[in-house]
Amino acid sequence: MLVSPFSARLRALRRDVAMVAGALVGKTPPPVVRTTLRRAAPAAAPRADAPRAMRVRQVVRETADAVSLVLEDVAGRPVSFAAGQFFTLCARLPGGQVARRAYSASSAPLDGPGVRVTVKRVEGGVVSTALVNAARAGDVIDVLGPSGSFTVPAAAGARRVVLVGGGSGITPLLSIARTLLATEPATHVTLVYGNRSRDDVIFHDVLAELAAEHAGRLVVRNVLERPPPGWTGGAGLLDGHALGRELDWPEAATSDTMHRRADGAPGADALYFLCGPAPMMAAARAWLEARGVPAASIREERFVSAHATAAPSGPQTVRVRLAGATREVLVPAGRTVLESALDARVDMPFSCTVGGCGACRVRLVEGDLAMDEPSCLSPEERARGYVLACVARPRSACTLEVE
Repeated sequence: MLVSPFSARLRALRRDVAMVAGALVGKTPPPVVRTTLRRAAPAAAPRADAPRAMRVRQVVRETADAVSLVLEDVAGRPVSFAAGQFFTLCARLPGGQVARRAYSASSAPLDGPGVRVTVKRVEGGVVSTALVNAARAGDVIDVLGPSGSFTVPAAAGARRVVLVGGGSGITPLLSIARTLLATEPATHVTLVYGNRSRDDVIFHDVLAELAAEHAGRLVVRNVLERPPPGWTGGAGLLDGHALGRELDWPEAATSDTMHRRADGAPGADALYFLCGPAPMMAAARAWLEARGVPAASIREERFVSAHATAAPSGPQTVRVRLAGATREVLVPAGRTVLESALDARVDMPFSCTVGGCGACRVRLVEGDLAMDEPSCLSPEERARGYVLACVARPRSACTLEVE
């Protein structure tokens, strides 16, 4: 029998009146509606690559083309990192698109509780230009990290560390220098820093003050391509030969003559950190190795911002071999292997998500995929079949092995 809406409402009204009247005389009304309580669906676990929100506490103008952003966690949590590591900033562009770019910490970990990252404007760079021109105190930015292995290994005693930088490559080197000087009282640090002109020298005054504070333990040598009149530092392009001049290495130096420097200058037994333009680093590495510095004593940091390749035509199935098990992941067009694997709750290793640290390196067993370039993979790693899951987009069905 059909019940009219009016009749249903009338019965509900009579029931409610009866319940109120009974309550007035002390009667407990019997339950008239049985409700089946449904357990609320558990909230989706946050993605493993979800960034955390950080607030810009201060914007420091370093040069006309570079700023430092002092960041703090909006929840008040300390920001932990090692000297030499970088953070990935997720910048929201006009139109809602999010672009990720990696920037090294220029502060030392002991500064806490936040972190300072330094951004230099890149010609044609949408994100760097926006940050240099428009970042303001109070802005909130999503941040991933820290990432990277451009760090100093622990040492038990005194050592010599040589830092070689060009342009914005000074950023992680400053963090390393300040950390070593504060934590290793017997360690000596030499910094050779190349720039186009005096106005391009990031942290010029900071470095001068640091050298004065640690006289005898820190030597700073600036090299300018276009030095001003009266300049007393190095001049010309910072290549291997210029590096040798600044370190006071004779041109005919060999591993035998340079392994131990009687005058205390850094020699072949020092630890070398290179960060800057790729040609500068390649020339410096070749010069050092030719003079007996072991390859294991030379560390490099390449600043890369991978650009998306043409998206494949459709979704592809990727088999991921991990810890003796194989999982199948469907990768839609335009998504990376890492993004889709994390969506499917596959616990793949990663860190920066922009092709800059190598933490997500996996081996391509079969299939075809494209990688956003540039990436931090070496030619040797590529030849051995390695790819970076964070910038890899399959063109066919693929099998990947996580080692």
